[in-house]
Formats: sequence, C-alpha cells, structure tokens
Amino acid sequence: MIRLCNRLVVPRIQVYRVPKGTPGTLVTARLIAKLIHEGAKDFYVRQKAIDIFRKYGVLPKDRAGEVRALFEWVRRHIRYTRDIFRTELLHSARRLLELRAGDCDDMTILLGSLLVSTGHPVRIILAGFRFSKPHSYSHIYPEVNVRGRWIPIDATLQSPMGFAPPALWKRICELDGKEIKCSSGTA
Repeated sequence: MIRLCNRLVVPRIQVYRVPKGTPGTLVTARLIAKLIHEGAKDFYVRQKAIDIFRKYGVLPKDRAGEVRALFEWVRRHIRYTRDIFRTELLHSARRLLELRAGDCDDMTILLGSLLVSTGHPVRIILAGFRFSKPHSYSHIYPEVNVRGRWIPIDATLQSPMGFAPPALWKRICELDGKEIKCSSGTA
C-alpha cells in the first residue's frame, strides 16, 4: 500500500480466471496486448523511452538505434524474476518500471509499450518447446518492425537483437489497435 496525503492508496489489481491450455494462452496474449497498448499511452512510459534515447545518444529518426537502445536498456535494467509459484502475474509497463523485475510476459509488455509509445510497430510471439504438448506455449517475446522487416527482440536472453529461441511451436500475434490476431501456430 502507498500512503498519499494521509490516505492509503491501494494499487489496482484485477484477477481473471483463465482456462487451461491453448484457450488460456490466447486469453493471456490478449491481456498482454491490452497492457502494451495501455502502457504505450502512458506519458510516463513514453518519457522513459525518450530519456533512454537521450542516454544512449540515439540520433533523431534513427529507428534501428531507438529499437537497439530500448532493447539494451530493458535487458540491462530489468531483472528476470519468475512469477509467484503457480500464479500468472502480468504487470503494467509503469509498474514494471517501478519494480525493475519480471518474467518474459512482463518484459514483453514493457518493451512493447516503450516501442509502441515511440511509433514502432510491435507484434508478440508465443513459443513452445515440448514435443509431447503440441501448441503448448511457455514463452513470449516481442518482434518489432524496422524498415519492413520483423526483428525478434527477446530481452530475457543474453543474445543479440534478432535472435529468436529455437521453438517447436510458434504463434504470431499481430497487435491491431486493442485487438489481437494470432496465427494458427507452427514453428
């Protein structure tokens, strides 16, 4: 809780019941897309992105430089930390800037919000790694479009921009306003 002018302000928490399996994954992807768009409209998040551009010395209109700066900043300043045991948590971009810790979905929300807030098109990738569970997704990361090319930017890995984890199953989810459209899902 936060004390503000002798009043306690409780952060807003929403609880959702999400189905198991692929339907639940798609519900979660929709919630992540919504949080990306909400974060992109938050002036605090946009200001953070602009501050990062200045800190990294990115020249105006250097689209690739902007993407690189945001990717590197998230990778260096947000600690990968798993969710509460058996509980899926999704943090807003602003909350993650305060916490400075989160898992793949949180980093996707933050990096996606920073990018969208500064005019970069983003989509999200759901990835699965188990032969025994077709289309079971256990990882998420964003891709950004730079000069007509989609580039994977997984800030949870110690890999360069452009590296995508080798997944057995992938589902591409396009963010279109507040909507999300996911492909059928193959690798």
